[in-house]
Amino acid sequence: MRSEKSPRELFVHEDDWGQIEVLPAPCRAWCEAEFARIGDFATAHAAGGDSGWTDIYVRAEAPMTLASLRLPFADTITALAARLQAFDIVSSGTFSAPEPVARVAAFGPEGGVGVVVVPDASGVIVDAMTLLLNGSDASCREVARAVLSIASTEPLMIVDWSRLTLSFDA
Repeated sequence: MRSEKSPRELFVHEDDWGQIEVLPAPCRAWCEAEFARIGDFATAHAAGGDSGWTDIYVRAEAPMTLASLRLPFADTITALAARLQAFDIVSSGTFSAPEPVARVAAFGPEGGVGVVVVPDASGVIVDAMTLLLNGSDASCREVARAVLSIASTEPLMIVDWSRLTLSFDA
């Protein structure tokens, strides 16, 4: 009997989109200032105890977006595919109701670790990249190295908004 290989799937919880993103490195100072604003806001709106916060902070759009670099979508996915295994399916939503995500490409070494490349409306350039880094340190470094090696007119950086950190190398 012939065994069929199960499709590789990357699930991105609806709350995880953009929590770890790729931006042009010239946004570094803006990101660091935004980290400070986030920290100040969190302190000012702490509910006390373990109750969370009394309000939410919504980040402003970065002064320079990944889309502004006009990275070719096809070249970007080719570069990532040379270093990382492709996922067959990207799904998102809640854990109880995941839905397939159309038009994106995703690559990574294991189920909770990968990069999702989102094209613009034309499908020609990269609009955004979001990372999931919920796995081994080695797998996370492998994804970071692949992302940061993408050819670009500006160096790239990985911004982890939940941990308030920047990465320029793996």
